[in-house]
Amino acid sequence: CLPEATCQLFDDASLLLMPAETRLPDSSHWSHASLTAAMAGALSGYDLTTEDLTQNGEANKPLSHPYLASFTFSPIQELIKASRKMRDFWAGSWILHYLSAKVSWTLANIYGPDCFIYPNLYQQPLIDHWLLQKYSKFGFNQWIKQPSQRSLLTAGFPNVLVLVLPKDKVETAMQTAKSTLISEWLNISKLVFSELEERYWMKSLSFDHKTWKGWLKSQWQTYWTAVPIGVDKKQEDQEGQLEKIALTSSEIYRENEEIKDSEIIEKDRSWVAIQNQAYGLNENTALFLEKELTFLQKAAKLRQDQQNKYPFNTNIGSWWAAIFDQTRLALTAVKNGRDWQIPTAFSTRSTISGLGSVVHPSDDWIEEGKTKALWKRQAGLFDGIEQLNATETVKRGLHLVLPKLLELEADKIQMSYPDLTAGMAGYLKNGTSEDLEHFEKTSKAVINEYLAEHNKIPDEITDKWGIPWADTNPTIKYHPRLLNAGWLVEDLEKESTAENRLKLQKLVKDYYPSNNPTDCYIIAAGDGDGMSEWLKGGKLKSYGHYTPENLNVEGDIAEAFNEFLTVPKRMGPSTHNALSRALLDFSNQLVPYLTEERYAGRLIYSGGDDVLAYTNLWEWDNWLWDIRQCFRGDKDPLGFNNDGTFNLEKSEFKNEGNYWQWNQENKPNHLAERPLFTMGQNATISFGIVIAHHSVPLAIALENLWEAEEEAKEHYINENNHKTYKDAVQVRVIYGNGNILKATSKFEVFEQWKKLLRINELEASLFEQAATLWTQHPIPIQEAIKPWTVAFCSRRETLNDDIRKSFQTALSKFIEDLWTNTSEEQLNQDVQSWFKLTAFVLRNRKIKLGGKA
Repeated sequence: CLPEATCQLFDDASLLLMPAETRLPDSSHWSHASLTAAMAGALSGYDLTTEDLTQNGEANKPLSHPYLASFTFSPIQELIKASRKMRDFWAGSWILHYLSAKVSWTLANIYGPDCFIYPNLYQQPLIDHWLLQKYSKFGFNQWIKQPSQRSLLTAGFPNVLVLVLPKDKVETAMQTAKSTLISEWLNISKLVFSELEERYWMKSLSFDHKTWKGWLKSQWQTYWTAVPIGVDKKQEDQEGQLEKIALTSSEIYRENEEIKDSEIIEKDRSWVAIQNQAYGLNENTALFLEKELTFLQKAAKLRQDQQNKYPFNTNIGSWWAAIFDQTRLALTAVKNGRDWQIPTAFSTRSTISGLGSVVHPSDDWIEEGKTKALWKRQAGLFDGIEQLNATETVKRGLHLVLPKLLELEADKIQMSYPDLTAGMAGYLKNGTSEDLEHFEKTSKAVINEYLAEHNKIPDEITDKWGIPWADTNPTIKYHPRLLNAGWLVEDLEKESTAENRLKLQKLVKDYYPSNNPTDCYIIAAGDGDGMSEWLKGGKLKSYGHYTPENLNVEGDIAEAFNEFLTVPKRMGPSTHNALSRALLDFSNQLVPYLTEERYAGRLIYSGGDDVLAYTNLWEWDNWLWDIRQCFRGDKDPLGFNNDGTFNLEKSEFKNEGNYWQWNQENKPNHLAERPLFTMGQNATISFGIVIAHHSVPLAIALENLWEAEEEAKEHYINENNHKTYKDAVQVRVIYGNGNILKATSKFEVFEQWKKLLRINELEASLFEQAATLWTQHPIPIQEAIKPWTVAFCSRRETLNDDIRKSFQTALSKFIEDLWTNTSEEQLNQDVQSWFKLTAFVLRNRKIKLGGKA
């Protein structure tokens, strides 16, 4: 609360960015203070008495040793990928998020929130929600706003926690994390079980049954490790007694001193070498570099000469990046040593994942026919065909128990989630009033001519789209599920016959004779590139980029200082904390705004550098480009004119210093007034996009989604025999017949591809012809690109001169960029794939309106 209280007191939100050190403003005062508190706690331990803190305390009482601990957990059965509905997809992500938040909340209450290096707990919606509940009588609501319903239901907590703890508290803290994880998971499952009991579901099943609790209690695997911050060993002193290796040393400042005691010299000079060896630093990465050492020594001498003060000791914080990297590697080694296997189910297995026994009340093996009878149809929950294991059942029923879980009134936490038809929101948002009127007309026809005779849809299915833009738009009265017979009949209160389903399909076809706006759904997954390098400081620039321009040093030290400024900056603990804050602004403020307010999408998960979202056919390309530019702190794409010039007045955000700050009136409530952190110009992110026909099972689309993201990261260009990977996107189109189209490129190429889509009056067939021509007559050399495009465009008689010129210029630029940013062996295939993708998008975005006579 202190940062927020300070900003309120001085009416200046930018005070949150106040630097801790003006000569090297690489982290805020708050990040520095938080890390100082964490290290102080880890050094003193948590068992100090009042007497220890006074002069009466024991003078030589040994200090605790600080450790960097990391805890993570993963499900035995994949929670997110094993999803049949969007509800399952969201629930899997949110459960992981909730459990990680609960573990963090528990540890923060015991050891203090400052001990968290990652994730940053500041302004985390669930943490703020629990703070307001637990400490309501202390008036925290003047500094903490009640998080919105939408933010509470958007997943964002990572499943990896990193903390600074005293050595003697590490194991206890990790055991607490594990027990909290399991108890909170079982609590969720108990709430869902009770809710299903009230609905008379499987009445003879008990909570303790082996197919319920027996399966659920073994759902999670936990891993942890801890690495000392500074070598935690002892060495002999001058009298031959063992003493602990200190966390600080004056060694580097004694290089030019005349010290008679050779033992002191040897002992001090070995301190740096001990730290370098402990954290696996080789000759190229070991501290300190010559330019660093020269500057530090000259600065120390200047301090002694001018102020008669001995310089501060070098401390272990200089090795922070190496310590963190060793912790990460140690955790990976622990995870690689796992040896568990999912037990074989000897009765009917889940029809979604094929893992684990379906839930049933029998004590012994049960026949498939009997389990099918148990899994009866329940509108809005189970379709009467699927049979789920306990984990999948918990996911399916999660939305029913959110009010109890979060201790909120039901009307304050009404869960709405998009189904696979909700992409129609993008069509209506970018369409005309006629498009909306036609949708309403079609919806009324479905209700009046079919549903009124046979059935009705439960209210919870039709009230909300799960797309914030649509749910807050008063002109939208009907749900897009009405346009998709397959998904619609599944949630009818009574089962529908095949004849009725065909009748419904024909009715909708009359109103949308060619493309149906609900024909496909789009999901996206993105991940920041090279984050391990960022955490090690490998992406940081030289010190000169982080010091003020007016910082001048004169005299004997000037040359050493200027040389020092050319050295790559090291990642310290406060800078690391600031990195966590940057990722928090991106994931908790900027991504939600771009996804759910600028565009008609829905954010499924946004935590750190990871993004998982549901978007639509009409906006996915613009949304993707905006997210990428935002991650880098580049100019807001909304500010660009059609001719490529930038107009700051049009832009919603300005990007001074690679921060994004609101640039218009009527700022959205959830966006901070201050400049928001981004990762800066050196950062890149890679994405996988899946455009799937509505008949494609979600589980298959999700499997392809992560494969697409992985292949985007593996995409490379070869420059001077050096392969440059990542900063790419792979788009996969999964057709109803199972065929898959893959189009992969660097984002630089993707930007040019977007420009092709913006040219009006281009038909899909034009790009199909281009793909065919390339197959028959590919461009042999780069210099032939322009003649090829001129020849192709000149033969398109349907294009007027202006359109032909614009198209030829854009086409030539696209192929040119694709040529220089694609490996030679992939070029021909990629050109054809992007042409085919363009044709697909253009054709399916055009919706022909029909209707009964």
